[in-house]
Amino acid sequence: MNRLVACSKRFAIITVGYVAAVLTSILVPVLLIVLLAGIEDGNWSIIFTFDWLASFPLAVLTVAICALLIVGPAIFVAERLALRGWFYFAVTGAVTSIAFGVFVPGSAGGFVFNPGFLGFLAAAGIVAGWVYWLLAGHKSGHLTGRDPR
Repeated sequence: MNRLVACSKRFAIITVGYVAAVLTSILVPVLLIVLLAGIEDGNWSIIFTFDWLASFPLAVLTVAICALLIVGPAIFVAERLALRGWFYFAVTGAVTSIAFGVFVPGSAGGFVFNPGFLGFLAAAGIVAGWVYWLLAGHKSGHLTGRDPR
């Protein structure tokens, strides 16, 4: 029974970390766009044009489901092999964010090859991966008893 409680607790921590990473991967681009528009044009009202009540929950649900196709196996591998380095999760976040932006139709207004756009996506993914690492990734493989050192 003790093992079941430990597994349930670990699964809950992974879930919370994943949801926080999804929220981060959505909020970072929104904040970067607002900052760029505010600094460049002096137009800070762009944040009020985003429909937070209707669009945001749908965006969270879409990203959470689609990103899980890439991140799910990566988290499983991290748990099995006790991969605890922040770099692994940052790279996984960047790859996931770029793949989502390139392959999901209609995300970010459609894909046009632009290195700046890819860098923008990678930055959002790196921050999301780092958030996941802070909440859950630094203890990957904790239940398997493996010491990665």
